[in-house]
Amino acid sequence: MAKIIDPRARTARRLLTIAALFVGVPSAVLVSVGVLILVFGSFTHDYVFGILILSFAAVVSLGSVATLFYVRREASLARLQTEFLSKVSHDLRTPLTSIRMFVETLQLGRGGDPETVQQCLDTIATETDRLTRLIDRLLGFARMEAGRRVYEADDESVADIVDVAVEAFEAQRLEHSYELTLDVPTDLPPVRVDPAALSEAVLNLLQNAHRYTGSDKRIRLACRATGDRVEIAISDNGPGIPVPEHRRIFEKFYRTDEARRRQVPGTGLGLAMVKHIVEAHDGSVIVESLPGKGAKFTISLPAIGAGPRRVMRPTAATT
Repeated sequence: MAKIIDPRARTARRLLTIAALFVGVPSAVLVSVGVLILVFGSFTHDYVFGILILSFAAVVSLGSVATLFYVRREASLARLQTEFLSKVSHDLRTPLTSIRMFVETLQLGRGGDPETVQQCLDTIATETDRLTRLIDRLLGFARMEAGRRVYEADDESVADIVDVAVEAFEAQRLEHSYELTLDVPTDLPPVRVDPAALSEAVLNLLQNAHRYTGSDKRIRLACRATGDRVEIAISDNGPGIPVPEHRRIFEKFYRTDEARRRQVPGTGLGLAMVKHIVEAHDGSVIVESLPGKGAKFTISLPAIGAGPRRVMRPTAATT
């Protein structure tokens, strides 16, 4: 895959250099002058002047640090966006290439017997479905970013929501078999959610667990009521996630170093979408994981009767 150099990232690096030269150096000079006045000054106004200089230098330094932090953050986001565009371009091109190849085969009459023709048509249908899912995900995230996604909430059974997600997840067996353990009590209190959206969030976590585990895929989905909340937890036996990356994995476009190293398929939008959906329902999602010990993602939602009902409104995705 060709490496794309984003001009925004290059601009950010130049800004860092300029800030170091035109802010760092003057701040150091001001600190030096302030210290010299305090040490060698003999009058009260000298001390006051020295303190003012040091205070000014401190403010400039703190402002510079904050500016550099945000510049670096924007540079990192620009890099992630570039990687995302490159990855999506590749993911779009792959099914399109397959579709074009099999369509040309049929157009040229090279299908031969009916069985071969049917195989070509099945492949075209599979790749078309794959392409549709990717485009739907991109459009769905775009609606979230623009704050245009509307959630239609109702009192729902957690077991029903899980059933819908698990049924959709069965398609993953076509790629690789897995062992899925379910622990969903029937007496859980209902939750007020958009069932389609929450099933999508649960399905995203199940697909992540399937994608990032090795050949022996063991996944567990467990639900429980705790206090005035209901939790849905998905755990796996994958490679785990380093603690420093726990917060960042919910950022849009972000992918772990392990995922990039292993070239695991993905756009970096799944967990960002999960976070957005869950938070739109007054919930939270957390991760518990250590390298080599798998990962556990827990969705926590308020149970019915835990507080005043809230009207679902479109909300913009956060970073």
